[in-house]
Amino acid sequence: MQANDERLRQILLERERLKTSPQTMAKASGFGIARFVVSCNDASLVLALAKEVMIVVNNYSTQEWPSLENWISMLPFQFVNNFSPELTEAERKTQIQNWEALTYEEKLTEASHDDQWTLSSWLSWLEPEEREWFWWDAILFDFPLNNSHFLIEVTTLDSTFMSGALKKLFEACGASDVVSEDDL
Repeated sequence: MQANDERLRQILLERERLKTSPQTMAKASGFGIARFVVSCNDASLVLALAKEVMIVVNNYSTQEWPSLENWISMLPFQFVNNFSPELTEAERKTQIQNWEALTYEEKLTEASHDDQWTLSSWLSWLEPEEREWFWWDAILFDFPLNNSHFLIEVTTLDSTFMSGALKKLFEACGASDVVSEDDL
């Protein structure tokens, strides 16, 4: 599947930002920056694992999208192991029918409250043609929060976006909570 030109551009920009943080005064690409505070027991470990996962995903975003079995072997075990079991074909069809019946606003609400993520459902939101957010930067807080919290910044394609996959990324990496800066 092919991403549109803007998504492809964002994927390539994200690839650079995953290697090197943007300059402090760099102008955001996309619609702008959305910020989330991540709470966890080991901020450096959670952040490093999330970045590792996103580097793998980004590298395959400009190639043929791998099968679920290949993703399972490529992504870190401790990340993959934090997802719910995959659905049966009948369960998946029912879920798709229910999802397609929702309005966009209902999908936004549903996606932000869904705790039963499978790896395949998470990956579906990271496919190049579905991406709505892209890694911008991550900032560890100063002492005394430096080991328990950090800030993740993403650039988005629209002012509203489905952040469930972003939150699940960090939760599957060991975060206990991921809260939008807008909700603080």
